[in-house]
Amino acid sequence: MSSILFHITSGPNNISKSMLGFLLARTASEEGHEVEIFLSGDGVQLIRNTIIENLTGLGTGKLKEHMSILEKNGVVIYVSSMSCENRGITDKDLEGKKVRKVLPKTLLDLVLSTDKTLIY
Repeated sequence: MSSILFHITSGPNNISKSMLGFLLARTASEEGHEVEIFLSGDGVQLIRNTIIENLTGLGTGKLKEHMSILEKNGVVIYVSSMSCENRGITDKDLEGKKVRKVLPKTLLDLVLSTDKTLIY
């Protein structure tokens, strides 16, 4: 099995692209691959409860379902602290989620430590 990093920079303004990233992360996780997700840029907005509850991609499923399965499979979602700050994402938005707010250097560490990186 492989270790795969999904770097999602697209947010709710590009539903098809961001949801494809989550669908493929979910699929890889279900197939037994080691999956890590890093949200940065507009992608951090996908962590807001209202977005999680309502975002559905055209043919790529519901974000709420993807997040539930990823959490069940132990997938950690990293969010860029700088992107969060610039987009008004607070610690309250992260409460109750398996999320780690990190500095950008973590993205570099993840890229170097995984077998593959996919960017959406």
